[in-house]
Amino acid sequence: MSFNTGETIGPYRMMEQLGQGGMATVYKAYHASLDRYVAIKVLHQAFLEDPNFLARFQREARLVARLEHPNIVPIYDYAEHGGRPYLVMKYIEGDTLKARLHAGSISREDVSFIIQQVGAGLAYAHKQGILHRDIKPSNVILAKDGGVYLADFGLARIAQSGDSTLTSDMILGTPQYISPEQALGKSDLDQGTDIYSFGVMVYEMTTGRVPFSADTPFSVIHDHIYSPLPLPTSVNPGLSMDVERVLLKALAKDREDRYADVPVFVSDFLSAWQETWSGALPSTAVANPVEALPAASTAIASPAPETGGIVIETTFRQEADSSPAEPGQPAKRRISRKWLWVGLPIFLCLCCLGIGMLNDSEIWGAPPVSEAGVVDTPALPQNPLVEDVDSIPLEILPLEQAARAVEAEPESAILHVQLGLALIEAGQEVDGYAEIQLASELAKSDVPLLLGMAKTLERQERWPGALSMYLRVFEARPRLSMLSDNLRRAAYFTAGHPLAPDLIDPDAVQKADKPTLLMAQARHLVVHQGKFTEARELLGQIRKDLAAFPEAGLVEAEALFLEGKSEEARALLNSILERGALPAWVHRQAETLLNQYR
Repeated sequence: MSFNTGETIGPYRMMEQLGQGGMATVYKAYHASLDRYVAIKVLHQAFLEDPNFLARFQREARLVARLEHPNIVPIYDYAEHGGRPYLVMKYIEGDTLKARLHAGSISREDVSFIIQQVGAGLAYAHKQGILHRDIKPSNVILAKDGGVYLADFGLARIAQSGDSTLTSDMILGTPQYISPEQALGKSDLDQGTDIYSFGVMVYEMTTGRVPFSADTPFSVIHDHIYSPLPLPTSVNPGLSMDVERVLLKALAKDREDRYADVPVFVSDFLSAWQETWSGALPSTAVANPVEALPAASTAIASPAPETGGIVIETTFRQEADSSPAEPGQPAKRRISRKWLWVGLPIFLCLCCLGIGMLNDSEIWGAPPVSEAGVVDTPALPQNPLVEDVDSIPLEILPLEQAARAVEAEPESAILHVQLGLALIEAGQEVDGYAEIQLASELAKSDVPLLLGMAKTLERQERWPGALSMYLRVFEARPRLSMLSDNLRRAAYFTAGHPLAPDLIDPDAVQKADKPTLLMAQARHLVVHQGKFTEARELLGQIRKDLAAFPEAGLVEAEALFLEGKSEEARALLNSILERGALPAWVHRQAETLLNQYR
């Protein structure tokens, strides 16, 4: 059931929508009996897929509603409307720290005051045994009356406690501020996690930028886990060494090396801050391009829509440790599913860039043999065909052994594939394909290695993984002979996976051809969402090319079968089978569909 402006929900009259984020939509509402405005945060519909979620929601909401502190946005009420759970919170007129930072620099006095106030609220919650799990500037509200509030306390906890499809495979957090242990999906989180995220925020306030930023969430998360912290004094030479030491300790990769609690961190920082450079702080207006758009706050007067809080998907749902992953707990990386399909038109605009020709004199060598027992990748002949490359024989290792191998050789693409396959075999598909995606990134433009891994994954029908590899090959060698058919086949079968939009790095598809991507999107809409009209609109964009793109006809046939139009579907498939020069896999799939819907 929807929450519309003008509608009355319980005692609350909905006034306007304030913003929408990864987990919820925020509304301003009026409580007539108490004559006050409130902020209502409505959790997304996806949570309802878990039949036990409402009971857990009430239990967790009751817990966080007990937090009563002048620096924490209070929760007044929690209920459900039409099965949709929602929280009622204090409505605060003001701005977010994020908006303030992007507007320009802030004074030294403001830095001290904000950190002191946020630290007080965070320390109080920790004493109550409650973690925030998503500390970031967009969750800090600077009220018009001078108050500083920490918002969304416990929301990640409420969401994460369930098993809904929205959270069962998600890390609830934002890449630029996520702790290493959250990024690794560890379940034994403690206040060190909040201290790390708080430390990132302080780093940004004092240097003008977040410590790690990159083009993809994968890269940012990887840096939080493995990359050394850029020294604060190298970013802002005006900072003292004392401030740098405080930040280095708060942002230690190993939780054991961080501050034991928030009060000590805040106290050490404020002491060091008083001695630091007295000049103006650097502007943060463009410090964080990924976070550059205003974010929806829990309860501010006029926030803009939130840009993705990546509810980065956790299995990523548990939380994390900056040291190498423990056996069976490898690094996990996910991308918000909306970016794959929504972002494709933008990426396609880049398809004409960086098109490289094969160099006939180029000789590609094979990678060395791994100690984990991986067979060498065969060298490609000069100017090869895709079919000239053999698959790489890979033994599926026990999960703990594969994790240890990756820990020992974190830059080995093949070992990451082995770990990915072990995770998939263990039923952890999302994490497994994340490892395989990372393997494709590590292989970069090593075409023989990418093709060998793609063939291996293809033969095991791990299509999302094979597609990741072919996309990387396409980016490196877009005119490689026979590649287009391999890419289209992998895209077609990947689209049949229920989690397809979650399993592909959008940055890797930017060089792929438009018909392939439209076909894959259309198939996913047909098979998993039943959106036949939308799928046909996409297929309509490649109708003129159907003779050269028969797999689009396969998608149309599936739609017809699912609509109950079996005779039309069979006629279409038979017409496809009558065509000449049909790719072998398309022929087999057409026959499979005829038998499947007999």
